[in-house]
Amino acid sequence: MKKADLLLHPVRMRIVQQLLTGKPRTILELVELLGDVPQATLYRHMKLLHEANLIEVVETHKVQGREERVYSVAKDNLMISENELNTASQEEHVRYFTAYHANLLQLATSYIMQTSPERYQEDGFGYSYAPLHLTDEEFEEFVQSINQLVQKAAQHEPSPDRKTRILASILIPQKTRGQEEGESE
Repeated sequence: MKKADLLLHPVRMRIVQQLLTGKPRTILELVELLGDVPQATLYRHMKLLHEANLIEVVETHKVQGREERVYSVAKDNLMISENELNTASQEEHVRYFTAYHANLLQLATSYIMQTSPERYQEDGFGYSYAPLHLTDEEFEEFVQSINQLVQKAAQHEPSPDRKTRILASILIPQKTRGQEEGESE
């Protein structure tokens, strides 16, 4: 199974997101956090992620005579290769984007329905749309700057005084009238 198919499945994406918050979790903790995912379904998805080396067991405990595993995400293995993305069909990319978008919608909906609008600004909730007019060189510099900022912020360990915030980004090139694929302005 392709890594993109593994990671961009709605349930598996939510599992990985919970594990990316920085705290390793047991299956029972994940069942509680995810809320609407049955335990048997969670076990099935965890097995797939574990077999693909996308998550790993970081601890084991004996609980009532059985072994309880504590899982963490294998961060070094999460990146989908450029080759896999380049060889995916247009239909696969639409499916991947749909899964990504549906997950964002679920996260935003959950937050909005549980939070008073007066708290949005204080919590840092927002969404925007900003057309950027950049040369290829300016765009590359922009992307590198954003990536550096995100990498720096992602190195912070969870702590009581830090709130977890999800940064999602989408860059969609727009063709101008009369511009054909592969043709520059």
